[in-house]
This record gives sequence, structure tokens and C-alpha cells, in this order.
Amino acid sequence: MLRVLEVQNLALIDNLAFYPGEGLNVITGETGAGKSMLLDALSLLLGERATADVIRGGAESALLQAVFTRALPDGAGEEEELIFSREVRRSGPNICRINGRVEPLAEMARTGSLLVDLHGQNKQQSLLTAATQRELLDAYGGEELLQTRAAVAELYRQVQQLTAELEALGGDEAAAARQADFLRFQLQEITAAALTEEEEEELEGRFRRLAHARQLLENTARIYAGLYEDAYDNSVVDRLGILEKELSAAAVLDGSLAELLQQVESAAEQLKDAARQLQYYRDSISLDEEELQEVTQRLETYRRMKKKYGPTVRDVAALAERLQQELEELENRSSRREALAAERQQYEARLAEAADRLTALRKKTAAVLADRITAALQEVALQGASFAVAVEPEPQTGRYGRDRIEFLLSANVGEPLRSLAKTASGGEISRVMLAVKSVLAAEDEVETLIFDEIDAGIGGMTVGRVAEKLQQLARHRQVICVTHQPLIAAAADRHFVIYKENAGGRTFTRIKQLSAAEREREVARMLGGSDEAALAHARELLRRTRRDLP
Repeated sequence: MLRVLEVQNLALIDNLAFYPGEGLNVITGETGAGKSMLLDALSLLLGERATADVIRGGAESALLQAVFTRALPDGAGEEEELIFSREVRRSGPNICRINGRVEPLAEMARTGSLLVDLHGQNKQQSLLTAATQRELLDAYGGEELLQTRAAVAELYRQVQQLTAELEALGGDEAAAARQADFLRFQLQEITAAALTEEEEEELEGRFRRLAHARQLLENTARIYAGLYEDAYDNSVVDRLGILEKELSAAAVLDGSLAELLQQVESAAEQLKDAARQLQYYRDSISLDEEELQEVTQRLETYRRMKKKYGPTVRDVAALAERLQQELEELENRSSRREALAAERQQYEARLAEAADRLTALRKKTAAVLADRITAALQEVALQGASFAVAVEPEPQTGRYGRDRIEFLLSANVGEPLRSLAKTASGGEISRVMLAVKSVLAAEDEVETLIFDEIDAGIGGMTVGRVAEKLQQLARHRQVICVTHQPLIAAAADRHFVIYKENAGGRTFTRIKQLSAAEREREVARMLGGSDEAALAHARELLRRTRRDLP
């Protein structure tokens, strides 16, 4: 609800404050006094583009501020306060604030559209947007329709979630199969090679012995002969045996040589043992070319595998573990993808069924709503006008179903139904909106409705019907109406008048809320007189209008 609107330095307004209340608020005044200027100021606060020529002459900027309250969504009955502020400057950018925080104009427009519907010539209305029309139709459809729509939204969310999971897994089955085959081939090749660090070391030793067998035989033969088989007792073992006998004889003469004798004897035994081991080594040396070829081929396997998957046997083994893990993940991913695809198909089928139910409920609701609004149009001097709600299929199902909702209007008999946004114009648009709002008031969440030029082109009994509609609407919402009709003015809960005042050679626009006596005089003026008869007529009109409140 709009609590206060303050305007400074806008056109003829130097400093003005407007305090509307609950129910029906009317604004009247002489032609040219600036009634619509107040609504222009509110339009600027709600996101309309501004140019420097709206600033009052002699001022560098215009300042617009409004305080709104709205019910919190928790249903506890509490309200929050929103303060809108906009400074329009001759040079430099406009400054827009919500609750003191600088915001872009688009955000001010978005938030404002949730608070106020402004209906009049060249004004934008939230009711003309497709999203609002869908919301109003669905709300009018009641609990069954809303529950069905909620089910559609939940099923759509599930489908989207499953789709996202499938996309994360990758959707190219052929590529996944090729990748799995490649991993499987690599893993099988590594497994078949059966590489071990121990075998590699043993093979390298065998290769060295086999590749240098003849040289090793010759070398070890000379060494063995020198140790044990040299002719003429010239081997190391023979010569050491001679030295051992001489040292034994000396030890008989001097017992202190006994320990040295033991060392020589031990050395002789070690040399004999070394000679025996050397003989065993010589016997193990093979000159088998086939064995050498086998060892060479096996070592080539090690070299090739390390070059391809290495660079070491340990690295090849680590890679095999990673390949196994990747293959398992890929195989699991494939089965997971199949399961997700099947689950998504089930949800898509359920979504299609729920969307069909939602469409059927919307079409049923649309027919009832169209009849009621068509009847309301006749009551606001739009005889022959007809209203319809189109429920057309969209190419794809979304969170709100698969329907495109559009309000249609035929303003005159014989004219085709066309989009509401393109059909009505001028003062007619306000009466169309009044009729629609009077039917949808309980479902519409916007708390403040403003009508400009609503009485254009009507008179007689029709004015009374429009006044009744405004009063009915004001039961549910705050209504602000600029009017020239005394009957509408008389129906108001609060009556404001806009007037001009000259001071210091300049003109100023003022506004005031009228007292009971002042209201009688203003209604009398609107009736065309200011004498006692006109005042009596105005007094009676006010009394009768308030008594006959619906």
C-alpha cells in the first residue's frame, strides 16, 4: 500500500506530499491543475524513463520519494516497509534508491510492479504481461489447479535434474564405448606382459652372462688356474700351502706365531672355497644361443612396455591400476546412464500427463473467467465488448506446463478478439482493467491500483456502475482514482483536490485532503454550480452514495 508520495521540483510542483489511505481515494481538480502530474511522478518512481524537461524551471534536479508497505509472505499479518527514492538531474545520471540502497532503474521497475498497478493512457500495466495473466488465471482456478501446477513444477524439476546428471556423465554412447575398448586393450596388454621388477633384474643379469659367455669362460678359467690349477705348484693355493708349512715349523720354535699361522690357514681355506665357487660359476655359464634369444626377446618386451607406459616397471604397474579404475568408472557410468535415461523417461511421461491435466483445468477455468469478465465489461460502459482467455500449446513443457496464456478482448460487436495489450486504448484501458480487476481482486497480489481517465467517454447510469466497481475493488485493495465525475468522487473514502496557486510571480501545484464541508463544495463544483442548490445536491449525492455502498 502507498503510504506517502513526496514530490519536489517536478514541472509545476515545487514541494508536494500525498498521503492516501485504505479503500478508495479520489483526486479531483480543475482541468489543467495537474492531477495527472501526480501520477506521472509515481510512474517515474516505478521505472518510467525521465528526461531533464520534467524538472521545474530554475531547479537542477527533481526529487521523488514514496513509502510503501506490503504484507510479509509468511502470512503472520506483519508488514515490511519499502522506501523508493529517485533523483532526476539535469546533468549526470539519475540516482535510484530502495531503502537507501542505490539500485538500477530496472530493479526499481521490477519491485514497483509488485506494489502498484497504474492504469491509464500510455501507462504500463502488469496485467498486460503474459506471466501475470498466467498467474491470475491459475489463482482463479482454485486449489485443484494450483496443486496440479505445483506437481508439474516438481516433475519438471526432476526431469531437469536427471538431464543435468546425464549431461555430466556424457551423452555420446559411441565415444564412451570406444574409450572403454581402448582402456580395456591397454589393460589387457599390460596384464599379459606380467612385468615385475624382480624378473627384470634377473633377466638383465642373465643377458649379461649370456651375451659375454665366452669372455667370462676365458676369464674365469685363468682366474681358477691361478688360484688352484697352475702347473709346477705355482697356483696361489699351492704357494700358500708351502708358506703354511714353513710358518707351522716356525710356530713350533716360537709359540707367538700360532695366531698368524691360523690366519694363513684361514686364508688358504677361503681361497679354496673361492676356487670351488668359481668352478661352479664356470659350470653355470651357458653358450646356448636359443636361451640368449629368449632372454633378449623378454627384455625387449620390458623395453617396449616401459617406453609405452613407463618409464619404469613400477610406473607401468601404477598405470594399470588407474586404467582399471577408469574402466570400472566408465562401465559403471554406462550402466548409470542407462538407469538415468530410463528414470527420466518415466518422469517425462508423468510430466506429460500432469501437463495435460493442467491444460484441461486451465481451459475450464478460462471459460468461467471469460464469462465473468465479459459481464463486468458491460457494467462499465463497454457494451458489446467480449473477453476471452486463450490457452494455447507451447512447443515444449516447462515448469508452468505447456500452455501460453493470453487475455483477449473485442471492444465492439463484430470485431475479432485480439491481445488485451493491443486492443484497448486511452480511457478505455482503465475501464477494461477495472472490470478485470473487479473479478480477479481476490487473486491479484498487487495491493495498490491507480486509475487515470477511467471516466472518459461515459455518463449517466454507467458512471454509477463504475463507481460501484471501484468501491467493490477498494474492499480488497487500495484504489487511487483521478476523476472528473462527481458520482465517482462521492463514492470515495478519501477525497483529495489538486489546485494551482500563484505566488511571487510563479505558479505552484498543491494538493489537500478535503474535510466534509470542503468535499461538499468540491462535488458541487463538479456538478456545475456553487450556489445553495448545488451544495444541497452534492450533500444528498454524498449521503446517498455512502448509504448505498455495496
